[in-house]
Amino acid sequence: MTHPADEAWLAALARRRGPVSVTARRALAGGYASERGAERVDLSDGTSVVVKAAAAREVAALRAVAVVPTLDEPVLIAAGPGWVVVPFHDGPPLADDEPVPAAVLTMLDRVHTHWRGKRPRTVPVADAAWWRELCLQRIAPAVDHAFASLAVEVRDWADDPRALRAATAVSRTLTHGDPHRGNVVGGRLIDWGNARVAPCGFDLAVLRAQGTDVATGDPVEDGWSDLAMGVAYLGFAADHLGAARVRELAEMASNGLQAL
Repeated sequence: MTHPADEAWLAALARRRGPVSVTARRALAGGYASERGAERVDLSDGTSVVVKAAAAREVAALRAVAVVPTLDEPVLIAAGPGWVVVPFHDGPPLADDEPVPAAVLTMLDRVHTHWRGKRPRTVPVADAAWWRELCLQRIAPAVDHAFASLAVEVRDWADDPRALRAATAVSRTLTHGDPHRGNVVGGRLIDWGNARVAPCGFDLAVLRAQGTDVATGDPVEDGWSDLAMGVAYLGFAADHLGAARVRELAEMASNGLQAL
């Protein structure tokens, strides 16, 4: 794992809470983890933080979230090139039969509202080029081996004028990009590693795909969001969730396209 020297982030934490020291640390998996690793670090004041290797987009996204003045609690303690320190929230990921906490929905709404029409630097944009790359380079090859007819459909969607028009026309904001149940821990939304500048409906579509009744109310934005997020999760579903879930996501995407 590439992480900062403790002195770098402890100094930042001391400015918030006063001097503290490290009492224990252990590696983390699940929602907190990145490909380069993350640690839970316990501190002498009885609290814990996550010290995490992070790509530039995650660092930029967390810095952007941190300036939203209406958030109830901090989401970023310290950051530097390739790393972040964030609060640790204890508990298991949100179960399938549990409702998404109101705090998560409120946080997303406040971030979406604050950044509407603006782009934090370094956070990638979900535009027409992103859509074509998603379909042609990532998803179609990922599903082709087991779902060949679906791969053909995804390739067709890449250049569908309805999708390309929506990718340009629908307004954007800062989105989490991956607010599935595995990233809701201890009642809080974690892991901004897939953040993008996109319609706020993208986040709502991910929540909706797992049973939460949320939508923007704009049929074009909701349709584009269902199409884009339905496609975006097909590769993971094909590898890990089985044919039934692949069919559900494909139907979600197809219905979204028809709504445009």
